[in-house]
Amino acid sequence: MTNLTANERRVVRRTSWRLGLQVAGLVLVVLAAVSTTVLVIVIRSQHAAGVSQILAAVHSVDDVHDAPAGMWVAVAHHGALETSADMPTGLPDLDALREVAAGGSDVRTTVPTSAGEVTVVTGLSGDRVVQAALDPRTGHEERERLVAALLLAGGLGVVLAGFGGAWLARRAVAPMVGALSLQRRFVADASHELRTPLTLISTRAQLLDRHMTADWGAASPDRVQHDVDGLLADTAALTAVLDDMLLAADARSVDPVPVDVADVAADVVEAARAAGERRGVTLTRSGETRAVVLASTASVRRALTALVDNALDHADGTVEVDVRVGSGRVLVSVRDDGPGLTGDEADLFRRFASHRDEADGDPDRRHYGIGLALVAEIASQHGGSVRAESLPGAGAGAVITLELPAAPRQTGR
Repeated sequence: MTNLTANERRVVRRTSWRLGLQVAGLVLVVLAAVSTTVLVIVIRSQHAAGVSQILAAVHSVDDVHDAPAGMWVAVAHHGALETSADMPTGLPDLDALREVAAGGSDVRTTVPTSAGEVTVVTGLSGDRVVQAALDPRTGHEERERLVAALLLAGGLGVVLAGFGGAWLARRAVAPMVGALSLQRRFVADASHELRTPLTLISTRAQLLDRHMTADWGAASPDRVQHDVDGLLADTAALTAVLDDMLLAADARSVDPVPVDVADVAADVVEAARAAGERRGVTLTRSGETRAVVLASTASVRRALTALVDNALDHADGTVEVDVRVGSGRVLVSVRDDGPGLTGDEADLFRRFASHRDEADGDPDRRHYGIGLALVAEIASQHGGSVRAESLPGAGAGAVITLELPAAPRQTGR
């Protein structure tokens, strides 16, 4: 989740909660169906057990005082009728008593009473006519306890299912969103990284075309050869950028090699010199003539190219690339004489953080705020860092310094 943008994290949260609610809804439907089935089974079981208890009481009770708890009994003997003291209104069922007394078999009826509708069984127990009915309130209380337990357990289960579903959904969705984020980043990185070398190649080709047409005969062969060599070098650099991006996309680790940052800086300055001339900016190279680090050559070139390209966008007239070695570190400082920094330094190295207008710098180029973010990533991958600061004085420019660990036994000169 740490590599996701704020918007992507919102999408993951929204999707996970939506899936969590869907899981909770599904669990709620299942629990409702299960609870309904359980209640139906319990009600039928209670009814069957109640009827069995009533039948047993009818054929065993001799006196109303022998009645089991929760049961109402009426006993008719020799024209006298005795009933339970708490028998509700509606009982006893006199018609059923008379029918059994006349010589009939057991009679089962359903009678509405003040305690609710009850099942009544009337039969003979010796020379007595016994009528029994089960108090429905006992069954109702048991069902109410069962419903309360089901509601409590079901509600807790639904809540846990919702949170659990959201958690599992986030774990399931985050890798997919991360993969889409990596794909988006790769496309953005490829577009940005290929734009600079392609711009340099286009500039070289335009200069060569001018020397071969308008300046034909006036330009020296050495100058034409220089442009051709520069064109070939820029093409090779473009190939190296593609290789490095493919390596960066590979999950397997790549062993670093000794890279002379001073040589790479000189090559980057030479490659960007034509673009600087077109913008009226002079590029200079200063500092150490040898500064070796353990890294990927293409990665170092990409970082320095991005720094120089950024400086050209802001410079009024000069850009200086300075290479220094000290305390086991190699420092590459790129200075420009532009307006300096106008925002938070940390914001400079965040993706898509460019706040420049379309009219700033080259009007034919749109600024996406990717270059310095890539520099920061390359520095982090190689155990280094990058920082930016404005130079003292109003409009004195800015300097961005890339710091990388020097190769073992590397010393300054």
